[in-house]
Amino acid sequence: KNKCLMSKWPCRLETEPEGMWAQILRNKYLQSKTLAQVTMRPTDSPFWKGLMRTKDLFFRRVKFLVGNGISTRFWEDTWLGE
Repeated sequence: KNKCLMSKWPCRLETEPEGMWAQILRNKYLQSKTLAQVTMRPTDSPFWKGLMRTKDLFFRRVKFLVGNGISTRFWEDTWLGE
């Protein structure tokens, strides 16, 4: 049950980019990387560590639409597997 709740946060981070909480998480943990590119660090908060543990589950269950490509990092983002 806890993993299901935590896997909602990566979705919200991807779909609600304008929220203050999303900006805080991006500035602190993502910086210029995408969610797919970051890994867990020992200094991360317990919340972020939990989110990182559910990241693989999240990416296995979602599909992204490229759309106009503005937020797609063609060379950096993971497209299929590793």
